[in-house]
Amino acid sequence: MALAGNSTSLASLVPWLQPYAKQLLSLAPSVGVRTLRVTSVKRSRAQQSALYASFLAGRASYPVAKPGTSRHELGLAWDMVTEPYSALWLLGDIWKKAGGFWFAADPIHFEAPR
Repeated sequence: MALAGNSTSLASLVPWLQPYAKQLLSLAPSVGVRTLRVTSVKRSRAQQSALYASFLAGRASYPVAKPGTSRHELGLAWDMVTEPYSALWLLGDIWKKAGGFWFAADPIHFEAPR
């Protein structure tokens, strides 16, 4: 679901996280990624609320955090999709080994260490 005004630029992450996210994306071709698209980065509370309402209504493909609890609202998370989709698990493993937060139940979601 695309949200109006939703940032898809890694530049909207907090400054210290940006180089780590960019480094992970630069590794994508080495794990077989043919295409990669960042779909969501920083969200406002209103955007998170709309996405959460859609999730509660059964219209979301992935888990959505309650407004006020999403790391997207703080610029500490981003979502991305890859082709092949399975490469998300390889990137997730790299991200976890580097200290980041990722889990298979929400494979498009990558966030800063907690």
